[in-house]
Amino acid sequence: MFKHMSESVQISLCRETVVHRNERNFLVSHIGEEVVLMDIHNGQYIGLNAIGSAIWEKLEQPVPVHEVIHALTEQYAVSMQLCEHETLLFLEKMLQHQMLIVH
Repeated sequence: MFKHMSESVQISLCRETVVHRNERNFLVSHIGEEVVLMDIHNGQYIGLNAIGSAIWEKLEQPVPVHEVIHALTEQYAVSMQLCEHETLLFLEKMLQHQMLIVH
């Protein structure tokens, strides 16, 4: 979901965690189905593919992780188990990059 990022991630979020996107530190641009963010503090660009961008859009307001997972399984042909695993990994990366606010 992140382009050109390969570091390993430990999952610390769960299905019940309420999260939303942190827009305060980023300039956000939409390019087709993808979102590109620039961290205003360090100038780092982060590109999100179509699925990562869909998650970003779903996090406009605080939402429990399980609602994001449910919405993605309805939108894409993916099993609940795989979607949960991949979504939690993605959200953990967002958290590492300070793109996510946890409530």
